[in-house]
Amino acid sequence: MKAVGGIELHYYLAGEAHSIDAVVRNRCEAELIGIFQEVSNVLGISCQIDAQALAEGGVREIWKWIGENGTQLGVVLPVIVALLALMPHMYESEEEALSKELTELNIEEKKLQIEKLQKELREMSDKSANSVREQAIEVLKRDPKIVVRRSNFYKNLLGKSNIQGIGLSPLNSNLSPTQSERRIPKGDFGRFVLSSHSVRPLTIEDAKIEIVSPVLREGNYKWKGIYNNQTIGFSMQDLAFKQLVLREAVTFQHGTFLECVLNIHRKLDEVGELEITDYVVATVLQKHDGSQSIETTQGRAYKHAKKLRDSQEDLFSDKS
Repeated sequence: MKAVGGIELHYYLAGEAHSIDAVVRNRCEAELIGIFQEVSNVLGISCQIDAQALAEGGVREIWKWIGENGTQLGVVLPVIVALLALMPHMYESEEEALSKELTELNIEEKKLQIEKLQKELREMSDKSANSVREQAIEVLKRDPKIVVRRSNFYKNLLGKSNIQGIGLSPLNSNLSPTQSERRIPKGDFGRFVLSSHSVRPLTIEDAKIEIVSPVLREGNYKWKGIYNNQTIGFSMQDLAFKQLVLREAVTFQHGTFLECVLNIHRKLDEVGELEITDYVVATVLQKHDGSQSIETTQGRAYKHAKKLRDSQEDLFSDKS
């Protein structure tokens, strides 16, 4: 393996200083390395990343990339710099953008885009390098792990009065810049920081939950059930169904399961991994005991409203 390039991070410091808080520097480095690894993993590129000695001029950090395919890494390095300097879109909320990225349809579509991009990277020529670079930025710019790690990076720098800005540059094998430095002034740091790691709840309209432990008393207690072969705790927000349970008009036996509208609340953790924070049953559609099924009044109302919504959507789609 040989050195094929690198990335330089330039901290611009007040008063021509040449030192930086070690804790801040280490936290920032951890986030950047996380981004480096995510981009490399997504694009299917194997490489080794070495940290070089710090240079002055403010403070300059250099990471040397070592790999077999210099042509591919020559595309990846400017992509990483672009992703770190690319302002988040302002026309939609962060939650909306991340929620769209995490829908099942978008996840499947992104898998296909990544497979296509990996193939184009392997077969890339000098003429197609710019096109592949632009595609990679488009595919990766809303990657939750990159968005969250980038947010963490800039958040670490906020409030540090001696840091006036940063500059980012892709480097060649001699560790010289291949492009003009992308400079981000301190006043723009906050625009990269996520205000929340929440994403929209995932709604399952025909979820089936086998009841393990119903709640038979007043209060905000969690029910227990089995969903997708996993034991979960969930909140029951269907007030009509709760009242039937409290009045003992509904009973449970071994194997009882509810068909329901289930909202799965989620958020991104500190490294961009999706985690479930709560399960909420919004509407009980039917209760099943062995061969016997009972449809609830609210279940019938929900299905009727859904049928009307679907027919209206079909009507508008036909007109378009």
